[in-house]
Amino acid sequence: MEKGLKSKTYIVRGLMEWEIVFPTGHALLPEVKVRFEGGQITGYGVAPARYTTDEPLIQRLIESSRWYKSGRIKLQK
Repeated sequence: MEKGLKSKTYIVRGLMEWEIVFPTGHALLPEVKVRFEGGQITGYGVAPARYTTDEPLIQRLIESSRWYKSGRIKLQK
């Protein structure tokens, strides 16, 4: 992680893993794949699938997506 960049962790409840392809609208990088992983069912409850990034472009793609706006993807506090 570069100095000054803030790492964010996003979670998706109820899934073990989930891969989303975000279109970027740019010719050189037409899409970005984001893979949420690590979700599990334990004796203590259900752990959500997670994705952590410090890349501002990916953070912007996630936070402007319909899944984030609808609450399907949440920012871990």
